[in-house]
Amino acid sequence: MSWDAYVTNLTANGALEYAAIIGLDGNIWASNFGVAVLPSYQAEVPDEKNPDVITKVAYDEKAAFVHALTHNGESGNKAGVRINNQKYYSVQFDGESKTWYLKKNKGGACVAWSNTVAVFASFSQTINAENGAPQNASDCNKRVIDMAKYLADSGY
Repeated sequence: MSWDAYVTNLTANGALEYAAIIGLDGNIWASNFGVAVLPSYQAEVPDEKNPDVITKVAYDEKAAFVHALTHNGESGNKAGVRINNQKYYSVQFDGESKTWYLKKNKGGACVAWSNTVAVFASFSQTINAENGAPQNASDCNKRVIDMAKYLADSGY
């Protein structure tokens, strides 16, 4: 099966918004993001003392993702955790079970990883799956964790 097929499997039936298979070095193996690499860009960040003031900071998604996986979900950047140019807040990071749960405005994401690869998927509560129900954390978490376990059991 190609890596793209794993992404298709994760997002089947409209259950998830975005999905990716990402090497632990931050390189995208497959995604439905429409990009081949986690990008670098200028991210808008509210000033800590005056949230009405927005500043732009250089942000490298690839470096921040790799840093977060090895530093308990901390991106090492004041722009926070961003994947596919969407800002996330770390809800729970568990290095032992290799899972990371994230929240964003009206949705969230899950990351689970094995020895060589991370599985990422996000959901949006504003998007309905094919069954008519909104995308949700439960479906996202289960699909991501099951896929990561499968890949780990397959030697990845």
